[in-house]
Amino acid sequence: RLPPRSTPLYSSAASDVYKRQKESYNRFWKPIKEQLKGISKVYFSPDGIYHLINISTLKNQESGQFLLDETEIHYTTSGVDINNGIPDKEIRTAVLFGRPTYKTGTVSTIPVADANTRSLVRNFKDAVIPDLPGTEEEILTIKKEMDLGKIGVKYYLKEEATEDKVYGLHSPGILHISTHGYWSPAGATATDGYRMFNAMVNSGLLLSGVVNFYSLPVYPDTYDGILTAYEAQNLDLENTSLVILSACETSLGYLDAGEGVYGLQRAFRAAGASSIMTSLWKVDDVATRDFMILFYQQYLKTKNKNAAFVMAQKAIKEKYKDPYFWGAFIMVGK
Repeated sequence: RLPPRSTPLYSSAASDVYKRQKESYNRFWKPIKEQLKGISKVYFSPDGIYHLINISTLKNQESGQFLLDETEIHYTTSGVDINNGIPDKEIRTAVLFGRPTYKTGTVSTIPVADANTRSLVRNFKDAVIPDLPGTEEEILTIKKEMDLGKIGVKYYLKEEATEDKVYGLHSPGILHISTHGYWSPAGATATDGYRMFNAMVNSGLLLSGVVNFYSLPVYPDTYDGILTAYEAQNLDLENTSLVILSACETSLGYLDAGEGVYGLQRAFRAAGASSIMTSLWKVDDVATRDFMILFYQQYLKTKNKNAAFVMAQKAIKEKYKDPYFWGAFIMVGK
């Protein structure tokens, strides 16, 4: 996630799509639409380039409407994700992480690491990691909504938003993490095998103490403050209904034709989560906060995560017209 800014910046792939809306709609959706006479609800299992775009943001030049307003889209990974109207599981517990303190007061505040969960990531020693105050407001507002809905909530902010607390989770109904995300692709000459490995260890979420760890000349025997996709796939989320990664570029990774994307989205599904919400590009802090709050207000009211997701998108679109603000997130799963 990024602090608020005046000039939206998409990923290169997304930018080309949205700048060339007429061509993009005609290429990516019109041939499909021609086969959907009388159909208003679509379960969509993406492959290839479709993993890198949010088709709801494609604009029909004839009607002047975005696909969001014309067709109800449910992203799936396979046929088993189609619930055919089955209500969402009753949510009883939630765990929320937000506004990590990337540089804590002393190194000793970083918990000692488990030898089996050490990250293999790039060097954050010289990185300037901006604070995200919007994520604290996001977490506290979501907690209030959940308290009203009688959901048992644990939340971790600032120095408490540490990597070890993520490893201690045991299938909360909802897991919500608001922070910076990152994805670092392999070099142009890398083999496919290395690209797959790199996608799992070089995509992740930044948590408390990351700057402390990487600024030392000798890395201490502690958690490094980064939850990588490689580590996330081993979390205990077998009965978790929804994971939301309220961060930048959490949908991205190594795109393997026919196999999907190797990265955070795949990792949290592998850990057992029924549905996961991730982002396709660098997102605005304020717009993301507003989107998440609206989503939970609707979700706790309707008990339908897909309906709540669409309602939140449409509400944010009324406030921020540009797809950059309302189209970054996709939700995949049941």
